[in-house]
Amino acid sequence: MSRKLHLWVAVAVAVAAAAKLVAAPALYEVEVDVPDQSLPARHAASREGLETVLMRISGLTALPASAAVLEARGQPEPYYNRFLFVEERRLRFHFSPSAVLDLVDRAQLPIWPAQRPSAIAWLAVEQGGRREIVQDGHPLAAALAAQAEQRGLEVRLPLMDLRDQMRVQPSDVWAGATLLLVAASRRYGAATVLIGRLRSQKEAGYAGRIVTWTAGGDFQGEVAAEDLAGVGAAAVDFLADGLASRYALPWKEPQWLPLVVDGVASPLHYGRLLRYLEGFEFVRSVRVVALDQERLEVALQTRAEMHPLIELLTMDGRMASSPGAPTNRLTWREANDDLPRLDGLHARNGSNAP
Repeated sequence: MSRKLHLWVAVAVAVAAAAKLVAAPALYEVEVDVPDQSLPARHAASREGLETVLMRISGLTALPASAAVLEARGQPEPYYNRFLFVEERRLRFHFSPSAVLDLVDRAQLPIWPAQRPSAIAWLAVEQGGRREIVQDGHPLAAALAAQAEQRGLEVRLPLMDLRDQMRVQPSDVWAGATLLLVAASRRYGAATVLIGRLRSQKEAGYAGRIVTWTAGGDFQGEVAAEDLAGVGAAAVDFLADGLASRYALPWKEPQWLPLVVDGVASPLHYGRLLRYLEGFEFVRSVRVVALDQERLEVALQTRAEMHPLIELLTMDGRMASSPGAPTNRLTWREANDDLPRLDGLHARNGSNAP
């Protein structure tokens, strides 16, 4: 694909990306099947649930056998605060964000922030010489939804109503008509576009090629599995692994980084800005340094380096960089009430602001 096409697609995705991030659905809530309602069954299920939450938060598909992880697996009870049987043999756990995030720090795991790019998946499946676009009700749809929940992502399928049918044909998805599919994705408000073609193989199973487009670039690869459910899960894993590799912050000792924020026009803005900053999992603490007119200077205790920190702080559009301004100087866009809110999402540390 030419460099010019890459540029056009990146611009097309980036135009709407700032308002297309979502808090990962039920990141700390897990349902696990159990053989019965006994205490040993609940203990085993809570261990499985904790592992799922840790993989969602870290973006990892396998947890390291560190002392902190092994200890938590052996005693998972302190990490959840509620459980209930939603069915006779299905148990739902509500894990404590603060307890889990403290464990993530002790285990020195990466942190993939809860606010993640939503995705629209355009997948064409070929079976028996016929190609069709995957939508709700397709045998692949349930597997996509289940694996997206497992990885802490929001992945939607196109409606394929009259509007979609007039713009997109199975041959377009199969050919990877990127510009057309990115344009058709705007109605779904997605910041990430997943395009794939999956084929039933003569010998057995399914295989195909997946391309993911984001505002920061694209990544692509091959997927294969024994059945439709498996290849659908593999497509979601490919998406999640690619996003986690870009947005998850590796563990490092926290450091204090300076941040200057313009546009803090009232005490209400001041309070909301501090709560917003404290709501990020990768921010341990917020310290107010100075307040001058509408400019607030703070220090953030974080594991992030400056450039990734600024990228994460500006992803949802509530804060913005100014052309020509220093990297660590942002503008608070509180006046735009249509922007998503993070207040109180996963705060675990109070501000030591006065």
